Amino acid sequence: IVHKLVTPSSWALLYESVTEELCLRARCAAHALCASHAKAMDQLDDLATGDTAKLQGADQISLDHERMCLPIWRKSFVMSGLSCLGNASDAVELRLNNARHEFLKHAMLEWCELEDLTEFLDAQLGPLEMAIDNFRGSQEVTRAAHTPHVRDIGRLMFRNHCLLDSRVFRPLCLAAYALVHEIKRAAEKGTAQTAPLAMVSAKEGEDGLDGLIEILEQFHGMLESCDVADDHLSSSKNTKESFVENLVSPISAAVERFGDKDIRGHPSRDLPSEGRGRRKTFQCM
Repeated sequence: IVHKLVTPSSWALLYESVTEELCLRARCAAHALCASHAKAMDQLDDLATGDTAKLQGADQISLDHERMCLPIWRKSFVMSGLSCLGNASDAVELRLNNARHEFLKHAMLEWCELEDLTEFLDAQLGPLEMAIDNFRGSQEVTRAAHTPHVRDIGRLMFRNHCLLDSRVFRPLCLAAYALVHEIKRAAEKGTAQTAPLAMVSAKEGEDGLDGLIEILEQFHGMLESCDVADDHLSSSKNTKESFVENLVSPISAAVERFGDKDIRGHPSRDLPSEGRGRRKTFQCM
């Protein structure tokens, strides 16, 4: 059936059909995130319009401001104290942190499910992949539009219609930024972890700082996978620049500062797996 659909005059229709299906799946993932984490997303919005933001005369927290306040940039100690994130009491902060962690994990779970689907489609749509290769070869001569393969279509649709959904994007950025601040505070406390972090570890089966860094690395893996080129053949919007600016670049810098050295080419990467600690790499099964 695929061979019959992939002809010089009709392969683009199959391409658009696959794109629309993956777009629908991504929108369903965004709806699932909003339905399952409405309270956490509302709490992030409430935090965004809290006392600090009101004193600054802002109705909403500025993503640009919070990105600049992340403790990952050079001379960040000047700005980190101006962040609106992480200023709540211990009990409230613990509740917010748990909700943020679950929100980020659910986003990664939705991404894994779409990755599994695109892996299956990639194996079934070989003729379409060849048609895309032929089209890209003809376009490369003139340096014209970019057309992604099936796996990258799924990642692009997940980025455009889930991660950058108007209901998801701001809470997702704020949850990721708050995680970076949380890791910075936990790292400063060293081995003397506070009771809230111990409770988080007991609840999630993780080891305090190591558990937080693992969430950050997993989230970073999802972002890097979704950092694909925009598709100029379909009607999808160009979103790569905004995605990189607000999520990929700051989270990559956070991983570079706080993450496991094994993922940055540290010599310990060559050691046996049992010698590199218990931290595991995020993979979609």
